Amino acid sequence: MNNAILPNLWRLVFFVLMQWLVLQQVQLGGSSFNYISLFIYPLFLFLLPLETPKVTLVLIGFVLGIIIDACYNSPGVHAATCLITVMLRPVVLAIFKPRDGYKVGKGLTIKSYGVEWFGKYVSLLLFLHLSVYFILEIFTPTFALEIFLRTVASFIFSLIIIAMYMFIAGPKI
Repeated sequence: MNNAILPNLWRLVFFVLMQWLVLQQVQLGGSSFNYISLFIYPLFLFLLPLETPKVTLVLIGFVLGIIIDACYNSPGVHAATCLITVMLRPVVLAIFKPRDGYKVGKGLTIKSYGVEWFGKYVSLLLFLHLSVYFILEIFTPTFALEIFLRTVASFIFSLIIIAMYMFIAGPKI
């Protein structure tokens, strides 16, 4: 795990800068359909090594959420969402556990477990992350359809950005 600290630190910096300086500025759908938000920063949480202790995961999730909250001027929404995401991560990993189990020292990447496994793992976690985010952001059942539309639209476009990152510059371990 010690050899994973530096690459993960660089990945954290990259994702935060990409989210803050690029993706936050992107407006897809125009003023009539402003339901699309692009998020790549949750991928940082998804790619953390399996050996990461739970306390460390929670701390990393909280710090990442606070940093993104500072970038978006949304006090606590991203922090709460990241905390819920890191709490759901072991459940999702258990759901998609390979037949022969997870390999110690292998990253949670396409190369380690294949496109199908990685796609299901990231898709479920990303959908849960976005669902929680939009529920917390809007925070009223009156806008259930808007929450659903925002979640689905943002999920599709964020998943495309994540897939492009993984195939072009993602970790090779």
